[in-house]
Amino acid sequence: MEILVFSDSRKADAYFKIKRKSTEFGKPQFHARKELNKVLKDTEPGTLVYLDLSGLEMPQISRYIRTLSRSDTLFYGLLDPLNKIKDVAHLFHGGAVDYVDKTSIKKGIDIQRLKQIIRYLSDTGRELAQTAEEKTREAIKSKYISSGYDWKDIAPGREYTFCLMFVELDGAVEMERMYGRDTLAKALGSFRKYVETLVGSFNGRIWIWSGFGGVILFPFNLKKNDALKCGFRLMLVKHLYDIEESIFPNFISFRLALSIGNLVYTEVGTGHVIADSLNHIYHLGQQFVEPGNFYITEEVLLISHAAFLKFFVEVGDFGGKKTFSMRLPIRPGNVS
Repeated sequence: MEILVFSDSRKADAYFKIKRKSTEFGKPQFHARKELNKVLKDTEPGTLVYLDLSGLEMPQISRYIRTLSRSDTLFYGLLDPLNKIKDVAHLFHGGAVDYVDKTSIKKGIDIQRLKQIIRYLSDTGRELAQTAEEKTREAIKSKYISSGYDWKDIAPGREYTFCLMFVELDGAVEMERMYGRDTLAKALGSFRKYVETLVGSFNGRIWIWSGFGGVILFPFNLKKNDALKCGFRLMLVKHLYDIEESIFPNFISFRLALSIGNLVYTEVGTGHVIADSLNHIYHLGQQFVEPGNFYITEEVLLISHAAFLKFFVEVGDFGGKKTFSMRLPIRPGNVS
């Protein structure tokens, strides 16, 4: 459960005794009260929202409570260091899940208090109705075999779920025709090094590579999706590579594809690996992704933060999976 705190008080951070992210709760994220409506538009279902009442008069408090109570996908609580609320029961009748008065604030909001909220939601039957994302994640959990946060527990010969990324330069035929063999070999080596370094910073590893591109594996878990962030970075900093590192005579273009799937892990991918997930990512990248674009499958989007939704648009179905394309920045020359 993610936690958002809206407050204009410098003391608000001290109200919380949660110093690090746990398996159940995210570390509180703080925002100014004026940002509430804007931030809530992109907030994941099931998030716990706290509003600090410091400095507010009752008419303002009432307006904020109406805004919070209208959401059927979020939970909210109030921080009331001056005990302005007199009818606390009325808050809970209106949908609040926590009320923290002056005495409780001095004690601090800790993990035990948050677990009490979870139990309260369970007792009232609310969490199942309001956390649709959790239902999706549970469905994914039943289908996939988590490979963890990193590579330390991944052993050859065992089946795991990975995020699979396909990357391949566009225009391979033209490059082979235009560039000399030595120049092309050096340029391709530079591109591989660039990809290998960048994906490595997101815990990815090149698994299969053949000249103009290949497949990268990322450990898979439901808490963190580094592979999608890596895809963004590859697309958005490409021109820096063109200018600072590339040996190619011209600016390059490449296709990216990202999906989730199971396969039996080997130290180095070879042509002998047989897996539907590997076939799918290759065919998606080579047959469906438009040059210079980044496509992902629906499952990648479902396990990612809701903020990513606005950066992708559905482009159709490929291999039985809904597929989405990244909205690319406007480039020079594309503006009419």
